Amino acid sequence: MVVFALMAWVPLGQQAFMEEHWMKIGAYIAPVLMFLAFHRRRVHEPRILSDVTLMASLLTAAYLLHQVEEHWVDLMGRPYPLYDFLNTLIADVAGEDRYGVLTPSAIFYVNAGMVWTVGFVSILVSPKYVFPAIAMAGLTIVNGVAHALNGLAYQSYNSGLATGLLIFIPVGILFYRRLLRDGMASRTMLGAGLLWGLLGHVFLFAGLFAANVYGMFPVSLYYAGLIIWGLVPIALFRRGASTFQDHPTEASSRHRPY
Repeated sequence: MVVFALMAWVPLGQQAFMEEHWMKIGAYIAPVLMFLAFHRRRVHEPRILSDVTLMASLLTAAYLLHQVEEHWVDLMGRPYPLYDFLNTLIADVAGEDRYGVLTPSAIFYVNAGMVWTVGFVSILVSPKYVFPAIAMAGLTIVNGVAHALNGLAYQSYNSGLATGLLIFIPVGILFYRRLLRDGMASRTMLGAGLLWGLLGHVFLFAGLFAANVYGMFPVSLYYAGLIIWGLVPIALFRRGASTFQDHPTEASSRHRPY
């Protein structure tokens, strides 16, 4: 994962390839993530929802598959579906001459910047820190709800709706319930995870218009801000464990949520 991250961000001549095919690469990484996650589980570890590293891997893999539905081909067979939708939205708000401002390059950095950062970080630090996985779950829940609201508003399918409804919302909620039930997180932590995901979406779209549409500040600063926001969960609620214990009460006393 570290090597892949370096290949994605360090300019080695592959930038144009990544901008066009990043979501396809993610589709192939998703099953590898799950294979590695299941492989690392010890025999005595509890069920899937009790293994934070495994859940972080599952949530990240789910988001990679979600990006396939959004940016490669959706269930209607439309290629690169979100490109036209978002540029049409920008044109409706900022004027027809703004259509196309959201380039494939911008879409790559927006999606890889925050989502990939917090996803891979949540996996790498989960043996020690739980909150990045909570934040990743919050991001998926908020995104799934956003797709559901869009579907209700327009009474139609939108690219990303299927994975949002079938994976994001149920898996995220089940993960939160298990964390709370077994004393691995407080309601404050779960609320902070949802708030982080909500603010991340606000920052994503507000920054998109401010930098890419209105030119209020350099787009490079916007992309850097997305990566920094993806790293914020590491600094919050730094105490916790990667797996639930056999005795929740004892676990709660040993690992204070905050």
